[in-house]
Amino acid sequence: MGTTRIEDLLKDLGERGIERPRPELAREMRGRIPNRLICHRIDTINIIVDLRISRMAAAAAIILVLLVVGAFWGRRDAAGKRFFEDGKLFLQYTLGGENACSAQAVEKLARFRDDLVAQGRDVVFYGDQADLSDRYAIIMYWKCADDKYGVVLGDLSARTVSANALIRLHTHMLQERGR
Repeated sequence: MGTTRIEDLLKDLGERGIERPRPELAREMRGRIPNRLICHRIDTINIIVDLRISRMAAAAAIILVLLVVGAFWGRRDAAGKRFFEDGKLFLQYTLGGENACSAQAVEKLARFRDDLVAQGRDVVFYGDQADLSDRYAIIMYWKCADDKYGVVLGDLSARTVSANALIRLHTHMLQERGR
């Protein structure tokens, strides 16, 4: 198409204007859509989609409803109580993200530290200062016997190590902090 032809068409468009489509055209186009492609508004999932609720919020709402129902009927037996506790943990991990898991682990280790202190053991606890993503970081350690120490590392593994190994682990921790 030449530029003169395009210019002529643009002039004609300016003179005539844009014609409005006939009113029945929209009805005809809707009639051509197959019924299997038309969503039914009664379906619960479509209601959630229509409200534009994210999948995470919908999952949290479903779990919350299950927890409420479990609170009424589940407290009577051990399986119901376990369901209730698992639901609470699921919500905590889902809404809290990665930090919820590490915070709970540090909290349990703090209780373990308190138990060791109650037994009269010397315990060093780094807690929130420790890097849980570093598998060789020391979270806590305590003296067990002659030249042996119990250590909980960043990957939450517990080991019994010698004094030299404990010094090497401390050295690694200090080098990582320096970076």
